[in-house]
Amino acid sequence: MHFNIQHFSTHDGDGIRTILFLKGCSLACPWCQNPESRSEKLSLLFDERLCLADCDQCIQQASPHPKGDSNIIFRDSDNRIQIQRDQLSQQTIETLRGVCPSQALSVVGEESDIEQLCQQLLRDKPFYEQSKGGVTFSGGEPLMQAGLVSDIAKRLQQEGVNTAIETCLHVPWKHVEQALPFIDCWLTDLKHTDSEIFKTWAHGSLSRIHKNLIQLGERAKRMIIRVPVVPGFNDSDDQLRNIIDFAAQLDSCEAVHLLPYHTLGINKYNLLDMPYLCADQPLNNPKLLERAKAYGESHPLKPMTITIRG
Repeated sequence: MHFNIQHFSTHDGDGIRTILFLKGCSLACPWCQNPESRSEKLSLLFDERLCLADCDQCIQQASPHPKGDSNIIFRDSDNRIQIQRDQLSQQTIETLRGVCPSQALSVVGEESDIEQLCQQLLRDKPFYEQSKGGVTFSGGEPLMQAGLVSDIAKRLQQEGVNTAIETCLHVPWKHVEQALPFIDCWLTDLKHTDSEIFKTWAHGSLSRIHKNLIQLGERAKRMIIRVPVVPGFNDSDDQLRNIIDFAAQLDSCEAVHLLPYHTLGINKYNLLDMPYLCADQPLNNPKLLERAKAYGESHPLKPMTITIRG
């Protein structure tokens, strides 16, 4: 299942790229910019600012459905739309697709047809050829749908299109191995080197990620390590140096990108009625990032290209 196709991106691989966003992630990073991607199922966004006071089409659409779905959408005493999300079924969410005339209510997620997706991605082929760009798989965690990624990437490579993937690598190795022959560039996260801190924040296994990185480092065509630098999590000299030390051991790793934390995704949490549990201010520590850059570029094991992405 995918939830977006973004055209003319220039920050997710070489050249001009089209990004295919897939749903589902095995981590729960509190700073995630795409919280609608966490679930592998359909999600429902609601933006009260766009809601029309005299329109009840979503209420009417949801009411007839059985299995506890009646009255899951209603107006309260202040005439504001309320959604009982714990009672939403996938069937009801699907029936709400396209119902809202102002798009205050929107459904996130579509079943993915490989042929249709390939046709859409190949429409931008002239731009890939001019800019030495291509297609990037993102998410969520795209390797949770490793079969879909592999099938599409294989087709794209046959058409001469460069492929890249943004991945946290928090998946079984067999998923990585399945996609490995068809991915030209791996944009892999390395968020921390302390297992307990990582588990507390991201609710995942750092040892799984490290093992996958080591194996991938031996076999990937190209690898770029990307580090979201998050206040209170990994924004220290020691931690960034530890991450760079790990990256320098990986044969196919050619660069490290430092991604300063920002808060541009906060509003999506409101639309999903989810709490936002990370810092409410962007990272503002340019000297820390410059020190990490200097450390990586003069690394004794392997001097690294360190890029600070705004």
